[in-house]
Amino acid sequence: MVRAIKTQIIPRIAWAFRAAPEPKTEAGSGELQKLVALLQGQDEAAPSAFIDALIASGTPVDTILLQWFAPAARLLGDMWEKDTTDFATVTLAVGRMQRIMHHLGESFAKDDCRGAGDAALLTTIPGEQHSFGLSMVAEFFRRAGWTLCTGPFQTQNELTALVQDRWFDIVGFSVTSDRRLDELKRSIREVRRESRNPRVAIILGGPILHSHPELAAAVRADMVIGDAIAAPDQARTLVESMKGQV
Repeated sequence: MVRAIKTQIIPRIAWAFRAAPEPKTEAGSGELQKLVALLQGQDEAAPSAFIDALIASGTPVDTILLQWFAPAARLLGDMWEKDTTDFATVTLAVGRMQRIMHHLGESFAKDDCRGAGDAALLTTIPGEQHSFGLSMVAEFFRRAGWTLCTGPFQTQNELTALVQDRWFDIVGFSVTSDRRLDELKRSIREVRRESRNPRVAIILGGPILHSHPELAAAVRADMVIGDAIAAPDQARTLVESMKGQV
């Protein structure tokens, strides 16, 4: 059990931190550390109250996601790497951030499909865990009016069954490393073959693609998206271009 936590679970959380979008500006270090302390503390309601106070003061939700939660996630990752916090505490803090994000997202329901706009499925490679970065990007899609479903899926069969059953304009994968690119390529190929939408567009995001955008062509994706705020509009532009193909 200890070996599994150290070699499998913790590295996935660390990759999730690295997947968090980079903000252009960040909250002050003192206030950020206060938020991280609350996320790790005993009072379950304290982090939500902190965020509610920010909203009451006029802080936009986009700012909370990019200038508070993203750097908080990276700070937690640094603390874990320096051995100043433990696995259970990190997991608790990340879980609280995700619950607050979900609360902030209008009509949010995990693995549910809601909205009235273009339809997107955002997930990881089947078998991987739901990443923090993916949760954050999903909130921007929801706020932009997309009909959204999110993973993760334990098997490719689960993912395939969903794209056979529901119409998606976009299927997006969060890619955290280059270790499973062959599986990703196979997954993309099967999504295209089995999709109810014959012109489904495939988008990719994640930290590895920031430094290696050429990987998208290697797995035959249509677009790499690196900016969480711009992602919904970029995806809509891609959808329109796919609809125009004969």
